[in-house]
Amino acid sequence: MGIINRIKEGLKKTRDILFTDIRDLIKGKTADNISAEFWDNLEEKLLIADVGVNITKHIITLLQNAIKKKESVVMLQEIEKELVNLLEIPFFYDEKYFPLRNIITGYPLVVMVVGVNGTGKTSFIAKLASYYKNKGLSVILGAGDTYRAAAIEQLVHWAEKLSIPIVRQSMGSDSAAVAYDTISSAISKNIDVAIIDTAGRMHNKNNLIQELQKVEKVIKKHHIEMPQEKILILDATYGQNSIQQTKVFTEAINITSVAVTKMDTSFKAGFVFSITSTLGVPIKFITFGESLEDIQPFNAKEFVKNLLE
Repeated sequence: MGIINRIKEGLKKTRDILFTDIRDLIKGKTADNISAEFWDNLEEKLLIADVGVNITKHIITLLQNAIKKKESVVMLQEIEKELVNLLEIPFFYDEKYFPLRNIITGYPLVVMVVGVNGTGKTSFIAKLASYYKNKGLSVILGAGDTYRAAAIEQLVHWAEKLSIPIVRQSMGSDSAAVAYDTISSAISKNIDVAIIDTAGRMHNKNNLIQELQKVEKVIKKHHIEMPQEKILILDATYGQNSIQQTKVFTEAINITSVAVTKMDTSFKAGFVFSITSTLGVPIKFITFGESLEDIQPFNAKEFVKNLLE
């Protein structure tokens, strides 16, 4: 199955539940036959999709201003255009590491992966490692979630399956030390990409923030600009709850991007519009399946197109 088909198939549940009703609502509508009930129904569908109250009102207001003398096909085009605008956040990237960026010449790209447990963080790391390996880059993993034996074991499993090195210590070890050693190994072995896992569940929020800040501080001992990328993993099934998660992790570290997982299992993917437009954080990857190949750089136009077709 080709890349485009995999994306479309991965978004099938989201598309069918999220936007089929919206297309049906719009069908046949013109400025002369749009009732108050139509707008109420459209608002309800967008809210069910977890687009969020503010963005839902924003979209409806823009549509009301744009379609006064336009037919339904143009209305759908206006929705598509506005959704793309809400999702697109310009960011710099390197062709070698697309869609990520390594701003330090002569050093590996260090990717610090954060997120609460259960969001698919470990699976994402495996898919990201596979993604870069398929681009011809060398990769090393750091099993930095030392609070969970299962997280270490899972990452070791993926490293063996991908035939890539991994730095690990026993459960309860210093996660910052794992991160430091992973980068040291990457530098000494001239490895292109170092992907470091972090803890996702601590005793309380403050404890989590302090732990992440400690890991980042230790990483910076290698270079002040490290880690070059800090990716927050968000589960598509969490919907608007992911907004609060993003705020919490932003308090801890200045995350550079978001990856949305489990797109194939959710119909509440509308929350992504709040992530970009409200919080100003770009989405750089989406995943949608169990296979290592089920990961793609996020493309706003392609994403919206596959949702509305």
